[in-house]
Order: sequence, then C-alpha cells, then structure tokens
Amino acid sequence: MISESVAHSGSLRQFLRFARSTGLPLERILDDDLKAIVRDAETSDRVPARGLVDILQLCALRTRRPSLGVAFASWTNPRGFGPFSLLWDHCPTVEESLRISFQYLHLEHQALRMVVEDEGGEVAIRQFLVIPSRFGGSQFIEATLTVRLRIIRLLLGESWHPLRLELEHSPPASQRFIRSVFRCPIHYGADRSAIILPREDLRRPAPNGNAQMLAYLERQLQNLDHEQTADIVQRVEQRIATNLAGGRASLDLVAELLALSRRSVQRHLAEHGLSFEDLVMRVRRRVAEEYFASERKASLAELAYRLGYGEAASVSRFLRREFGMSSRQMAMRARLRVDAGPDDQ
Repeated sequence: MISESVAHSGSLRQFLRFARSTGLPLERILDDDLKAIVRDAETSDRVPARGLVDILQLCALRTRRPSLGVAFASWTNPRGFGPFSLLWDHCPTVEESLRISFQYLHLEHQALRMVVEDEGGEVAIRQFLVIPSRFGGSQFIEATLTVRLRIIRLLLGESWHPLRLELEHSPPASQRFIRSVFRCPIHYGADRSAIILPREDLRRPAPNGNAQMLAYLERQLQNLDHEQTADIVQRVEQRIATNLAGGRASLDLVAELLALSRRSVQRHLAEHGLSFEDLVMRVRRRVAEEYFASERKASLAELAYRLGYGEAASVSRFLRREFGMSSRQMAMRARLRVDAGPDDQ
C-alpha cells in the first residue's frame, strides 16, 4: 500500500486566491473530493499532493484554458509557496537555487521530482510527476516549470529567457500566452518536460544574492525539516527519493545532504535493522508502483531513468525480482486498480 503524498497547502491557497480574482467557478467545477481538499487547505498546513494537480487540470479542461497552469504560476507570489520559497531571493547563483530545491522540495510538494541533466554546453532542468493523477498532469508541470522560470528571473533579471522549453504533451490550440511568458522556442511532444538553459548561466552571479542570509534561513529550514521528519529512516528515504532519478542517490550524496558522515548514516540505519541499500530498494519499489499507476504508456527506458538504472534490462530484472511480474503485467495491474476504484481495493 502506497502512503499518500502530501504538499504544503501554500500552493493551493494561492490557487484559491487566483481563482477568486479571475472568476473561476470552483463550486461548479470541483467534485466533492476536491472540494474537501480545498476546505482542508484553509486550516491545515499539509494537504494531499494530488489536490493541486487534479484541480489545475480539471479547471483547465472545464474552462477550456490550455495555459491555466502558466497563468496561475505567472500570477502567484513566488515567495508564498511554502517555507523553502523564502530562500530563493538570497541564492547567489541559479546552481545554488537548484541545490536548495533538491534538498527541500519534499517540504513543498511530494508529487514533483526534479533532475538537472548536463548536456555539454546546455543544462536541462527536468521536472516530472510521480503520483497518479485523475485528469492528467500537464497543467501542474507547466505551472512548476513557470515557477522555475520566475526563480531564475529573480536571480538573473526579468530579461532572461531559456534556450528552449520542452514539453511532453501535445500542443494546445493556442500557444500565444505560454510563448509570451517563456519567450523562447517551445518543443511539444518531447521525451521530457524541461527548461533548457546555457550551462554558463548556472554559475552566473546573481546581483542580489546574499550567501550569509541564505545560510541563516537554511539553518531555520533544516530545523523545520528535522521537526517534521525526526525519524532518520524517513529523512534518508526522502533524500533517496529526491535524487534517485539519473542514478544520483548514493550514500555519499545522501550523507552530505543530511550533514552526516557515511558511517553515521549507516550506524543510524543499522539501529533500525536496515542498510542504505535496503532503503534504495524500498524507494525503487514505491517509485515503480507510482510510475505504473500514473503513466498511461509505460516506457522501460523512462522507468530505468527514474529508478537510477543505466539500462532497461536492469528494470526488467528488478520488476521480476521484486514484484514477480513483467512491465506489461505491472501496467495491467495498475489499470485494474484504477478501474476498480478505492472502495474495491
């Protein structure tokens, strides 16, 4: 059984204000399940991560606004998403803002994963959804990429624009608004959703960066992280999940992110009867189940990437060993679960 991913309610609260200011009739659009999540967002700091994903997509479909996610992210206050959004202004470089995101994204939204792919003279900031969605996730992905664009512009200036934007979904009938926001070529039907920028922009100094203030605020965020996830096993799992794609989730990296030595991490896990490799496999099993539950057309190559494997053959062996099934059988089981509904599972 996969535990439900959660998100800080700040994002959803901002969307509710956006909906009111733009006249979105949420009472007519949302079903009872999504209305309940909206009510929870008013009083709780944590809500189901699927809430904003499904609400954005459903509102875009019902109102026929293909750039709703981009419009929402362009309207929002980039400092109002959650505690870690307060750090962006003070990052001395784009590279440092990405490090902050890798370290603390789980505090903001557990539905999203981010990977930075170095491609010589270019760098791709790739984002993808890791939870099942009822109506699709393209609006949420466009919104989060727009937020990333705005973070970079906070650091490098409003005139900055990417080399290009790549999106996995098909092009909408009208692309005027999204093109006006990103001000770069947009490639639809790509094999990833990513912002592509020149490699040198990663370390270009931000005029208003403040390393001392960043360090101070990050210490406060670390304390919050420890309060919310005091269990060392959960903290290690979160860092593995954040860095698993592309094969980055090594013991050395996780220890560095937790400000611990390798031996300390191993000792703490051993006290719970676990090894680092045990947790990597636990996370891989969860990622695989979430992938088949959320992807209509499963790709072994994509799953290999998300699981941190270098080739598709490794995924086939993993699925057989851990689930006793092929990728086709995993996909069929996921579809049957969706068709059955939660009451029948």
